[in-house]
Amino acid sequence: MAALWAALAGIVNSEGRTPMMREHGTLIVWPSLIAAGLLAAACSDQPNVNMAPQKPNFWASPPPAQCPTGKWTGGGRIDPPSNPDQELDETSGGQPPRYSPPSPLNGKVTFGFNVFLGQDADGNCIVNKGEIEVNGHALKLAWHVSIHNGINSFDGRPVFANEFSDGHPGGVCLVVGVPDRPPPTGFMTARVNPGDGREIVQFEVCDNDRGGRQNTRSDAMRWRTEGHGDTGLTYLTGGNVVEHGS
Repeated sequence: MAALWAALAGIVNSEGRTPMMREHGTLIVWPSLIAAGLLAAACSDQPNVNMAPQKPNFWASPPPAQCPTGKWTGGGRIDPPSNPDQELDETSGGQPPRYSPPSPLNGKVTFGFNVFLGQDADGNCIVNKGEIEVNGHALKLAWHVSIHNGINSFDGRPVFANEFSDGHPGGVCLVVGVPDRPPPTGFMTARVNPGDGREIVQFEVCDNDRGGRQNTRSDAMRWRTEGHGDTGLTYLTGGNVVEHGS
C-alpha cells in the first residue's frame, strides 16, 4: 500500500498540481479524488478466500440428470458374478462401485418391472407409478416394490429416480431409489416375500440396445439390498429392458 501512495504522489508536480487541475469550462479534476478512487479500487480488489477446511459430504446426491415424463418396462435374468458390466456402466451417473454394501448377491436372479417417471412440485425426478419384482433364486427370496400416485405402498414416501447416459453409445440407464436422505430412510422400501417384512433396496437398469436392436444381451440390471447383498450391474442372460421415451 505504501508503494501505491508513492506512485500517486509522483503524479503531482512541484507546484502541487497536475495538468488536470486547470479549468476546462466548469470542470475541475482534483488529484485527491483520483488518488482516493485508485486507492479504493486497489484495496477492494482482494480475493475472498475461505481457508476453512472443507468436510466431505458422504451422502451427496448423484449429479442432476434428465427426468423425462416417460416410461421404462422390461424383464429378464442375470447370473452374477458372471457377465459384469463394470467397465463401461458400473459407476455411471454417480453410482457407487460394486458391491455396495460390500457383499455379493450371486446366482440366478430374475426380474420384471414397469416404471412411469414424472416430477414433483420441486422439480425432483420421481416415480409416478410402477411395479418392480425381483427374485433371488439361490436365497429363495422375492422382493416387490409397488408405487402409486407418487407414493411407495410399503413406506408411504415418494420414490426418487435418476436417468442418465451410460458408457455405451446411445445407451441410457435408470436408477430407482435415489437416496433423498441417509439410510435407513433413504433409497426405497420393498416387501420381502409375502409376510417376511421389508427391506431397503435400489434398482438399476440400462437400455443399451436402443433403436430397434432388441435382445442383444447388452442390456443390464443391478439390484442392491440392505441386508442381502448387491448383484452389481450385470448384463442380461435373457430378456430385455426398454426405455420408451417421453
